[in-house]
Amino acid sequence: MCSADALGGGEVHVRQLVEELRRHGYDVAVAGRKGGPLRLDHELPLRNALDFGSARRLRRIVREGRFDIVHAHLARDYPIAAAALLGLPGPRLILTRQLLHRVRWTPLYRRVDGWIATTAGIERSLGHLRPKRVAVIPNWVDTAKLPYRERPIHNPFVVGLLGQVSPHKGHDEAIDAVRLLGTGFRLLVGGTGRDDYVASLRDRSRGLPVEFPGFVETSGFLEAIDVLILPSWEEPFGIVVLEAMAAGVNVVATNAGGPPAVLDQGRAGLLVPPRDPEALAGAVRRLASDRDLARELARRARQRVVEHYDIAQVVPRIVRFYDASS
Repeated sequence: MCSADALGGGEVHVRQLVEELRRHGYDVAVAGRKGGPLRLDHELPLRNALDFGSARRLRRIVREGRFDIVHAHLARDYPIAAAALLGLPGPRLILTRQLLHRVRWTPLYRRVDGWIATTAGIERSLGHLRPKRVAVIPNWVDTAKLPYRERPIHNPFVVGLLGQVSPHKGHDEAIDAVRLLGTGFRLLVGGTGRDDYVASLRDRSRGLPVEFPGFVETSGFLEAIDVLILPSWEEPFGIVVLEAMAAGVNVVATNAGGPPAVLDQGRAGLLVPPRDPEALAGAVRRLASDRDLARELARRARQRVVEHYDIAQVVPRIVRFYDASS
């Protein structure tokens, strides 16, 4: 179940989970909002977290389909899914949490059989809910679709920042870092955001080698850059980090939230403090000048993704969690 109306990392996560479960022979149906990015088997209004008309319709779908698991992925869908299953003893309710923000408690969550947190920090943020069962199961990538290779260095050296264009993602700090780096470096900012904030970033970067191509495909973006930066003040996970690691693109991320664990505490990429343009610039300069280090970090990053974050490794953990939550 996913009420998203636009395609982002979380929605790709849901789509890939559905495809992988079906590939292994599971009967999976998708419920969501009409006009959304997912191919739906059941359309629901899903207007907001208090849309109990959607809860009644979902309850009928679950009973008629005799489903064993209901798995919801967005916070606004949690209460609807829980209300739909009240008094139904058979189906198990699983909720995935991708964000660090505290979940507001409601008595409906007593109906939840299990929570999946994508990082240990998110798991800790769920403690006040006193969940029956919780497991840390990370996001993933399909490494078969992200071939690894050593990449020639661009001239100038291209720094990439990809994702939602928003202040907490560290775009201001990234521009300040480019100013500190000076000649020989260029910043490519992929993604979309509020028009007024993007305009302010353009003003801030006037006279600097900074480009804003807007929405871009991840694969093409990774081909165009030499290092991916994630200067977020606090990042829950960062799927784009996994994509870069799998493809052989070096990563510099802030040491707040999920990236330290993903980057093996700095052994598969460089970590810097949040809101520190000088440290960010220093890490980028280090990778640009020390090619042996860059190659070794890229090799370790690919190996780490294959061993811990490949879809073939992670989805079976979700299936085992389904079974354990019965």
